[in-house]
Amino acid sequence: MYSRRNVESPSDRVILEQAEARELYRTWETTKDRDFVRGRLERAERIYGSGARDRIRTYMNRIKEGTLL
Repeated sequence: MYSRRNVESPSDRVILEQAEARELYRTWETTKDRDFVRGRLERAERIYGSGARDRIRTYMNRIKEGTLL
């Protein structure tokens, strides 16, 4: 059955969220701007769906720990 709905594979979402986490983590390291990071996390929640904020924060912590490049 054909659907006009854009269906992304979960792996694409993971890659996009990890890229967002890398960008936000490096921005945080440089500017320490909490309002900007908070706003981008809220934006990510709207774009990537429910739970994206927590997933991206988890990725950011893994980048900080060095377990995610």
